[in-house]
Amino acid sequence: MRAIAFLAGVMVATPSMAEQVVFYTANFPDATSVQLSVLDNSISQDSDYDFEVAIGLAETDATGAVRYEDTGKHRARVRCNYPAYVSVGARKYPMALPLNRSAHDDWKESLWITFCAAPSS
Repeated sequence: MRAIAFLAGVMVATPSMAEQVVFYTANFPDATSVQLSVLDNSISQDSDYDFEVAIGLAETDATGAVRYEDTGKHRARVRCNYPAYVSVGARKYPMALPLNRSAHDDWKESLWITFCAAPSS
């Protein structure tokens, strides 16, 4: 599974390091949206995790203009195998597998899917 997880991480990182991979978007009634993106990722040195991820945040208005961009890198860690979870700080968010809903309205699920779910065609 680590090899598959490594491949997923490489696929996330390859578009171009200047091009951020948006893994979650929240849309609001006033047409504002907030995007969470992968700024950086690596294979975890901690055997309890598969990936170390740096997350960025940007807010856009109805025209698509960026109103706010968080320049900090928010750290998260991802574990693909059972028990699967995403960790932020000291908190672990378990992933109820399989994630078979079509719409994932939880950013942590979307992050886990980005790194751990095999692409389907």
